Amino acid sequence: MAVERAEAVAAQRAAEAEQAAREAAEAAGKLDGLRTSIGAAVEEIRARLADLLARIAELDGEATRLNDLRLACQKRIGQAEGRLGELESALARHGERRSGAVDALQRLAATGLLTVAVPDAELPGTPWLPEPAVRLARRVEQALVEVEAGDQAWDRVQRDIGLRFKDLQDALSAHGHQAVVDPVDGRFVVTIAFQGQRRAPDELVALLAEDVEHRDRLLSAREREVLEEHLVNEVASHLQELISEAETQVEQMNAELRQRPTSTGMLLRLRWAPRADGPAGLEEARRRLLRQVSDAWSLEDRQAVSAFLQRQVTAAQAATPAGTWHEHLTAAFDYRSWHRFTIERWQDGRWLRATDPASSGERVLTVTLPLFAAASAHYRSAQPTAPRLVMLDEAFAGVDDDSRAKCMGLLDTFDLDFLMTSEREWGCYPTIAGLAVHHLARREGIDAVHVTRWEWDGRARTRVDAAIAPARAPSGNGHGASVEEG
Repeated sequence: MAVERAEAVAAQRAAEAEQAAREAAEAAGKLDGLRTSIGAAVEEIRARLADLLARIAELDGEATRLNDLRLACQKRIGQAEGRLGELESALARHGERRSGAVDALQRLAATGLLTVAVPDAELPGTPWLPEPAVRLARRVEQALVEVEAGDQAWDRVQRDIGLRFKDLQDALSAHGHQAVVDPVDGRFVVTIAFQGQRRAPDELVALLAEDVEHRDRLLSAREREVLEEHLVNEVASHLQELISEAETQVEQMNAELRQRPTSTGMLLRLRWAPRADGPAGLEEARRRLLRQVSDAWSLEDRQAVSAFLQRQVTAAQAATPAGTWHEHLTAAFDYRSWHRFTIERWQDGRWLRATDPASSGERVLTVTLPLFAAASAHYRSAQPTAPRLVMLDEAFAGVDDDSRAKCMGLLDTFDLDFLMTSEREWGCYPTIAGLAVHHLARREGIDAVHVTRWEWDGRARTRVDAAIAPARAPSGNGHGASVEEG
């Protein structure tokens, strides 16, 4: 039974399988037909679908990358915004500093110091804008590039400026002006009161130049005539007297030299002549001055002398612009500076300049003899019984004994009464007729000086022990007194 059921079931399953096979064959045929009709479109769609899936994957990756980039950009934007804030703050600070620098430069320009340092600097108009102020600062820096700006230079200027300001005050006070100093931004700003206002130095210079020019224009022809007349009639006449007297005095000194030759027979003379480098026109003016008295001068003489004297005044004013009118006239009419003394020696039948004596003794005499002759000529104007006093300090230092003896003899020859001091010279020479010597001695630690008196009579030296009354003169037989310090 069981077998039959199994066979029946198997037969049934076989029939079902056959039926299924037929249905499968029919379905396969239908499938082949469908594939034939729509197969190409489906493959294309599948390929596009695959491409789209790949693109989607690619875009997902790009989106991830762009998102990361967005986050990075947001971070950088935050950093840039922070940096922008810092730069804006720095810009504001630099703007304030620049404004402060422009204001400081403007204040400096207002003091006048800037145009003094750089006269051709072009100052900006009001208000001062940054760009022209920067151009001005660069121009100033370029113009002053060689001026020291280090700490040492600054310290030196700070030390010197007080002394320079005092010199300015002294110069201005002589003309009735007063300088005042004001500290401006740490700078030494000087102003001068002039015409009721405080002026900068360069402004004062310009005003004074204008004032001088104005005064020159106001000087009329009549005033010039009066000035010239005064120069000629008063100054020139006085100069004529002084130069003539000087010529006479030189001749008197030469007469002294001729009357008192030295023991060696050396003959000297003095020459007082116009300097080779003296003022232009001196020879001609001097000739006109000495030719005749001023009352007898011709118009040409007056014009020539007046022109010469006016040139001297102009030269004196140019040499010392800060000097007073009195100082200018004193320097302009100092006839002594127009001349020079020379010593000449008679040698080989002619007068030669005594520039190279044969020995040291003659060299000393060449210098000493004219001095004693000048003193002797000077005392000719005194009474015959008046003292002819000459005072010598450290007399004849560095001169040998023989030359000192000759020089001392000249004092006696010229009849001069002398008082001299010396560390070692006693003056006791046969060439001296007599003198009194006071020898001074002291010791360290003792506040006292011991005085020993000696007298020389031309032959011997004698110690004098007796005290001298205050009013009693030395008892020496000659004209001299010597003090020797021990």
